[in-house]
Amino acid sequence: MSILPALFLSAWTFFLIESGAWWGPPSLGRLAHELTTVKVSDVAWLLLGTVLVALFLHPLQLAMTKILEGYWGSSRIAVALLRRRITHHRKRFERLLARRDELEQRRNRVLTKLLVGRYLRALADDPATAQDPIKWDPEQLKRELENLMFSTEAHRASGTHAAMASIPALLAHYPDPDRMMPTRLGNTLRSAEDSIGRQYALDAVRTTPYIALIAPETHLSYLQDARQQLDTSVRLCVVALLVTAETVGFLCTDGWWLLTALGPYFLAYIAYRASIAAAAEYMEMVRTVLDLNRFKLYESLHLEQPGDTEAERANNVKLMDLLAGDDEANLSYVHPVAGTPSTGDSASTPPKTP
Repeated sequence: MSILPALFLSAWTFFLIESGAWWGPPSLGRLAHELTTVKVSDVAWLLLGTVLVALFLHPLQLAMTKILEGYWGSSRIAVALLRRRITHHRKRFERLLARRDELEQRRNRVLTKLLVGRYLRALADDPATAQDPIKWDPEQLKRELENLMFSTEAHRASGTHAAMASIPALLAHYPDPDRMMPTRLGNTLRSAEDSIGRQYALDAVRTTPYIALIAPETHLSYLQDARQQLDTSVRLCVVALLVTAETVGFLCTDGWWLLTALGPYFLAYIAYRASIAAAAEYMEMVRTVLDLNRFKLYESLHLEQPGDTEAERANNVKLMDLLAGDDEANLSYVHPVAGTPSTGDSASTPPKTP
């Protein structure tokens, strides 16, 4: 996770220097000559630089992720940038809502014409059984339009229906407007943070560290794999942006050679989009691990196991207050019998047992 982005940065810097880009326009001939005469010491220095860069990048992983999420501080410049980018995403969210309604209306117009055609044919064949769609209540009309999508007559509306169905997936990556972040990665993560565990009245950010300590190893391995994909994408994006800036610095006076910076910039864009997909997958794994292990959490905290979801929500409201440090929160405890795993004690050893 650390070596590959670091190797990319070190190798790109090596190629820029060996091509003579620091002293003038780069020369591919010179680069080819230097590569054919490379020494063992050059490879050693390249590997050493890669290791040093990897060691430097590793502790900065959280900071890099936070920057790509949109935590940019509170300075005047940061506030201006935050306002501009959040406004962009709020407007995009509104456009998606409007587009969804527009597509739904367009689809329903096509389907309504089909229903009217059915009514007219039924009216001509058997007026007694014909049902006028205009007289249906909105709920019945909505059900009939949805059922009509299963028929072969609805082919003309299939494209519009598919386009409309793709919008909820985009909307799902946005939190409520007052919680929006300035970047797509930040909105994807925050939307998941706000929704995971909400049906149980659990706060995902507060409970996930506890669940990570009690979940089975198989659950944690899946979670760790998803997290590594996110971290690798973020690190590669940041490194590619650094390479882009470095390339601009080397080639800013070399005319058309400056277009070389588009290569690492395009890689940064691809890595950023990959980080969004990885973030969505990671948060889905967090959701699944929480769903499967929340009762282990209650057991580990010596809380009474809820009998139904209503009781679970009521207990979890107080549990979240307690974990947040509210000294007025009050919960009833149920301590397991001695020897069970949640007590931390082992069962007594029977006599003559080795």
